[in-house]
Amino acid sequence: MTIDADLLAYYDLMARKYPALPGSPSPQEIRARFATVANEALRPLPAALRSETFEIPLPGRNLRARLYRPVGREVPLVVFFHGGGWVVGDVDTHGTMAAFLAQDGDVAVLSVDYRLAPEHSFPAPVDDAREALAWAAEQRVRLGVSPDRLAVAGDSAGGHLAAQAAAWFNDQHPGVVGAQLLIYPVVQYRFDTPSYERLADGVGLTRDEMRWYWKQFLNGTEPKNSDVRVNLTAEAPKHPLPNTLVIAAEYDPLHDEAVEYAHFAAQSGGRAEVIEAAGLTHSFARLQPYVPQARLVMHDAAQRLRDWLG
Repeated sequence: MTIDADLLAYYDLMARKYPALPGSPSPQEIRARFATVANEALRPLPAALRSETFEIPLPGRNLRARLYRPVGREVPLVVFFHGGGWVVGDVDTHGTMAAFLAQDGDVAVLSVDYRLAPEHSFPAPVDDAREALAWAAEQRVRLGVSPDRLAVAGDSAGGHLAAQAAAWFNDQHPGVVGAQLLIYPVVQYRFDTPSYERLADGVGLTRDEMRWYWKQFLNGTEPKNSDVRVNLTAEAPKHPLPNTLVIAAEYDPLHDEAVEYAHFAAQSGGRAEVIEAAGLTHSFARLQPYVPQARLVMHDAAQRLRDWLG
């Protein structure tokens, strides 16, 4: 199968509207450009939802967060971490994606603005994800969501943060996080899988771009490959991982590591499934307003997640 025509049309439109930044742009310039382009895919909040923006108080800092929820009923809570290579993105750039997840899955979605690299490099984003998840678990009654149905979700680097936070929390509180939706997640600090070799210079994400994102994230630190905060499959968990739904995009360099993580989750004793997003590239989940096939895949994933949560 070839890359989805609507997705290619989107990339062509954005390339013509926003030419590449000249020279060697800084992380801050790349972040600003990402926000500008991402705004093109934002849509008004669905009528069936309400949103609330507030701060999560953590030791020594506050994190901005936005809660999307269906109106008038108690639903499960999904703690969501946005993608962007730990460097770009926020609750605004991923607003429509989070809102669609809440609408399609009939869940409340708490989207978290963790600190970004390189200003706040490893392990700051990891710490933020873990502590934000712990805070959300403790605050479910105050947030007005189901007190016994909790999940995590994230795309790309956000999938990495969601998975490691859930595993960490699960080691301390087995079974509290009931499910995780990982959308083309970053899993390992490596660049030599077959999908990396096949799609090193592909559409949507390249190997060189991922090397750059990892460089910003680590920012001179050299964690061991056995560090589960970096390599999600480095160490078997103490308890079975939450039920795991992984989305792997056909034309994504991260495809193979995403599938590998699903196998890892299954080997831990948990339930794991993979949705193969045929014809789609990395980042497709943000582009649902432009790409009907992306909308179908994400709608299916949201409903599966809701079914698992009960």
